[in-house]
Amino acid sequence: MTYEIIEIGEHKLPIRFGFNALRKYSLKTGSTLNDLNKLANGEMTFNDAFVLIYAGIEDGHRAAKQDFRLTVDEVTDMFDGNIESMEECFEILGRAMGTMEGDKAKKRLAKRAKRKAKS
Repeated sequence: MTYEIIEIGEHKLPIRFGFNALRKYSLKTGSTLNDLNKLANGEMTFNDAFVLIYAGIEDGHRAAKQDFRLTVDEVTDMFDGNIESMEECFEILGRAMGTMEGDKAKKRLAKRAKRKAKS
């Protein structure tokens, strides 16, 4: 599994926004996948934003095979004085979502090609 490293002040943490991170975010907030659209529109609550980042960092640790013992509060506190790191987290999320969308598009194209080949 691939992951990126996010620097939040003096902390360097693995971060990954795969389906497992989104699943954990959903469990913690009761959100649906459609609720992620709120992020793009700036409608996500501050709490939800940090829970989403937390889920990405938690999943990054899993992907990196590193123990993870931080709480949401501890992760959120890291951003005090490091707000630019929050923007970087959402850029990583955007790239991950773009990859997921790209994979879906490739699968749709492959199915269409298969159908045309059968015709």
